[in-house]
Amino acid sequence: MTLPVMLIAYIGMVEVAQLVMINRKVAQLTFALSDLTARVQSVAPADVESIFDAGQSILMPYDPSKASMTISNVVIDSAGVARVCWSNQRNSTVLARGSTVTVPDSVRIANSSVIMARATYRYTPAVGYVLTGELTLGGTPIYTRPRNGLAGGTLNIEQVKRTDANFCPTF
Repeated sequence: MTLPVMLIAYIGMVEVAQLVMINRKVAQLTFALSDLTARVQSVAPADVESIFDAGQSILMPYDPSKASMTISNVVIDSAGVARVCWSNQRNSTVLARGSTVTVPDSVRIANSSVIMARATYRYTPAVGYVLTGELTLGGTPIYTRPRNGLAGGTLNIEQVKRTDANFCPTF
């Protein structure tokens, strides 16, 4: 009678340990996406793909194809409204240019911009006795100010410019 309970407890501990490790890697992935993008003046779509590739290596040894990633440049206008200037994704949904997004008050500074990165991971428990079904880990966005951005647009806001898009807030 004790053996089945001990086995279930052991399997549960293994599953929880996997969840904690993957969740930590997803948080590191999200920070890396935001940080790598915020370091440059401008990015081409191919550069963003390279950032996604570098980010996926953080997830190893876990399956990187189960990750969904989005990097967006968000511009906050003089009224404090945050809008997407550009967005790229891998296995996710791209945010439309000019669409409004909610950012925390601590990030919402008029006439500024932030890089917003978000990553999730679809985890399926290996055994499924204790945890069943697919779980989505992550999803909390990370915001980083541009460190070396270019000033432009009608409000002359420093931002990371995508080479195939206009400066914002021209949407």
